[in-house]
Amino acid sequence: MPPKKLKESIVFLLNIGIVRHGTQSNSQLLDKGKFILKHIIQKKIFLRPKDEVGVILMGSDNKKADSITELDNIQELCSMQVGNWDLIESIEKLQTTNQNCSWMEAIYAAVQYINHECLDKSERKIMLLSDFNEEEDVVNQFQMDDIAKTLSSEGISLIAIGERALNNIDEDSQTASEALLMTVLRKINGLYFTFESAMSDVRFYKRPSTKPMPWYCQMELGNFHIPIAGISKMPTEVKLPEMILIGKTSTLDMPDQEVPIKNVAQWTDNNRTVHTKEDIIRGYVYGGKPIPVSDEAKQAMTPKTNEKCYKIHGFTARENIPMEYWLSDGTYVIVPANESVSAPFYSLVQAMVDKNVVAIVEKIYRANTEANMVALFPSVDVPNEPWCLIEIGLPFERDYGAIAQRPLKFVMKQLSKEQNDAIDDLLTSLELPDAVDDETTNVSEKYLPGYMPDLGAQHMWDMLSARALKPDKPLPPIADDVKNLLEQPEFVREKCKPVAERIQNLFSLEKKQPLNSRKRKKSKERDNEQSDNGDVSMMQSVKTDEKDITKDNNDESKNMTSNACNFDFDDINCNF
Repeated sequence: MPPKKLKESIVFLLNIGIVRHGTQSNSQLLDKGKFILKHIIQKKIFLRPKDEVGVILMGSDNKKADSITELDNIQELCSMQVGNWDLIESIEKLQTTNQNCSWMEAIYAAVQYINHECLDKSERKIMLLSDFNEEEDVVNQFQMDDIAKTLSSEGISLIAIGERALNNIDEDSQTASEALLMTVLRKINGLYFTFESAMSDVRFYKRPSTKPMPWYCQMELGNFHIPIAGISKMPTEVKLPEMILIGKTSTLDMPDQEVPIKNVAQWTDNNRTVHTKEDIIRGYVYGGKPIPVSDEAKQAMTPKTNEKCYKIHGFTARENIPMEYWLSDGTYVIVPANESVSAPFYSLVQAMVDKNVVAIVEKIYRANTEANMVALFPSVDVPNEPWCLIEIGLPFERDYGAIAQRPLKFVMKQLSKEQNDAIDDLLTSLELPDAVDDETTNVSEKYLPGYMPDLGAQHMWDMLSARALKPDKPLPPIADDVKNLLEQPEFVREKCKPVAERIQNLFSLEKKQPLNSRKRKKSKERDNEQSDNGDVSMMQSVKTDEKDITKDNNDESKNMTSNACNFDFDDINCNF
């Protein structure tokens, strides 16, 4: 088991004053320094909560009595402590001054501060942030050997952050302060970054580096057994911490006490009877019928005779394993377990390359577990990578129907040669460059596995930080630098542009309604036709009835008219 990693104690030396007489303090440089400190401390809070940090200000206008180091213009902003939000708020409130201080004096002050504050065993570091522009007569007062000896004797690492990229500048073009700094860094194997590169590195939460845990087994090939080690090519993603619900309770002894809220699971039946966990048998529901699966049933279903193995059943041509058969979530790199078996292992890899074949392997990860089928692809002559076998999982025949893709041969036959060539050129233009020459090395490294940060986790960290620092304000929108990571790379966009124009000219797009909408439309038209036919027959019957009613009314009106004419109204008037 690897030794437990020590906690980290880092002291930030931040310049808030001036380094040369007659100059003005640089507020932009201070803002960059505060940005770096803020994000480093945030990472400590989220990812390494046991690490301790301290902040020393260079160019402060404090008094000697308030300082541990008792040096002018050097102030300890805080004692050594774990990262917290109050410290970040104190850093954000810092302002520039016109006090003078050199980084050489601050180094000795930081060493004294570490010896006073860091009592436990830890990994000690100093991060120095300045513009390194001290006057030459001030620099000549300090010796490189004394500074390097002081840091080395205390086991302290030094990380310097400045304005210019000093690694690519000749010593003649460096200031006296920069030349002394680079000499000290080379003496103690320190690191140097520019403010821009440091801000880019600390902005995003990347996957922390972990030591790989190999999986050892015997690879069987007939009567041959080769000890191998399998290493996961992609480590497990770092999960976000679980949120803990906090509730406030008040008692007579302790008012306004915050306690975590615990969720207690309860199982109830249709009669709302509460059952305990011991009374529950988990299972599945198929076709509306519950099928219980007890712990005894699970043990009965577990294989009892399987033993850990890695057995090659045969070889097949590489084209017989297309990408649609690649099923596993991760990828393993298979290498020889030790140097004594490297010769037969690499002979097998070379033979697979010469024959252009892939090995089909039965893999049982550990005893009494299910067997899986995997394919081994030889990988040779890859820059910065050893010869190895790449393991990718394969599906069983009964499982392939769930992932089978619709064949495109019928569609491809309908394309002309120009259309087919245009599609091939589009796929080629979308490929990322290989790290072969110097021009594309930096570009291609950005798209290697594990380089890109998890954007969902990054946005979550940003929102938690915003809520902790500004609890009364609404949450900010997604940061632009986070959204820019989802944009298409500029060099890919330039390569795709002419090919996309060709495709636009070769293919004609026709807007069609979805299949469900077309079915609903046809059904509605049939209903309308039936309703129209019914309305016509109804109108005919109504018209026939109207004719009959009109005829009867006419006959009745004729009769009523003849009777009325025979009536003598004068007789009625006479009776009054």
